[in-house]
Amino acid sequence: MNQSVIRIGPLHLFAWVTLFELGTAVVIPVGIEAKQDAWIVILLGCLIGVAFFAGVSGMLYKLYPNLPLTAYMRRIIGPVPGWLLGFAYLLYFIYIASRDVRDFVDLLSAAAYDVTPMFALAVFMLIAVSYTIYLGIEVFGRTAFLFFLICCGLFLLIVVLAVFSQMSDSRRMLPVLGEGWHPVMKALFPTSITFPYGEMIVMTMFLPYLNRTFKAVPICSGAIVFSAIMLCIVTFVNISVLGIEIASRATFPLFTSLSRLRLAEFIQRLDAIVLFLLIITSFFKIGTFMFASILAASDLFRVKNYRTLITPIGLIILFTTLTVSGSLTEHLQEGLKIVPYYLHLPLQFAIPAGLLLIGLMRRGSRTSGSTGTSGTSGSSGSTGTSGSSGSSSASSS
Repeated sequence: MNQSVIRIGPLHLFAWVTLFELGTAVVIPVGIEAKQDAWIVILLGCLIGVAFFAGVSGMLYKLYPNLPLTAYMRRIIGPVPGWLLGFAYLLYFIYIASRDVRDFVDLLSAAAYDVTPMFALAVFMLIAVSYTIYLGIEVFGRTAFLFFLICCGLFLLIVVLAVFSQMSDSRRMLPVLGEGWHPVMKALFPTSITFPYGEMIVMTMFLPYLNRTFKAVPICSGAIVFSAIMLCIVTFVNISVLGIEIASRATFPLFTSLSRLRLAEFIQRLDAIVLFLLIITSFFKIGTFMFASILAASDLFRVKNYRTLITPIGLIILFTTLTVSGSLTEHLQEGLKIVPYYLHLPLQFAIPAGLLLIGLMRRGSRTSGSTGTSGTSGSSGSTGTSGSSGSSSASSS
């Protein structure tokens, strides 16, 4: 991909990151284990995610502004270890893309398309994603901005319904911290840190390809905060309409909430909004991870035209989607109990922090080495000059 011709503006990046962060978190409740304090879990996870992205991923971007994640790994820890670690991230991006496709397929099947084969839903989504990726990162960003505006309109409608509907009762959000901080911390770590905020590690594959005329890291951080506010709105709607007991047991509480909401007896049964939101946000979540895996493979295997990798990686993601788990229950259990500990925490937090530490140490050693060299050459140069001056004076006398 030619970096010099990439032109994706700040609003496009903001929209892209917001839709990516929402992903399937719009439908799958985040932090619901903390009951009515789920919004606190969301905000705390957002603060940790922003701090880590700005402090670690942002610093690595400043150190290596022209290199994606898989490339500056080789610069930091050496060609062979860096290539192997980059390959691990390639597999990780493919695996998470497959899990996201499976989330989308299972949610869509359970909500509306229970007769449609899983294979068909997955194929149609991957074809749409692959076509947008083929058109390039600029088109991907512009598409994100268009659908971001649509999603904002839908969220505004949801808020109006929740506020003015008789089915909604804001008192169900009380008491705040009724059971103290323990349920909040238990819900926060590790699930609500790694999903969705820790997944911003994938954006390090795209930052080098963005327009340099704006600050990418602050815009990404702002998008994370905005998506957290939207997730808090979803949490408020779920709990105020359903109550915490039903909301915590429902597989897709937002779908159930909007199916109950009605306004003035003629605006009702708006559960189709949830399906539309799910399709939009899942599209950009899947597309981002698939695009990142394609760029990673292009970088690792030195493929000049990344478009030649869209079909093979798309087929791998499709195969993994169909075989990643046997049922929705097994899929969700695996995503909550296994993946956060053994994949998300090391690859989203531990390894990037280690890379930053090594990168800063290597940069510091290079700086001190160059300073020492210039100091030595400076002293020898002055000695030589004084010596030649002495010889000239002696010769004149």
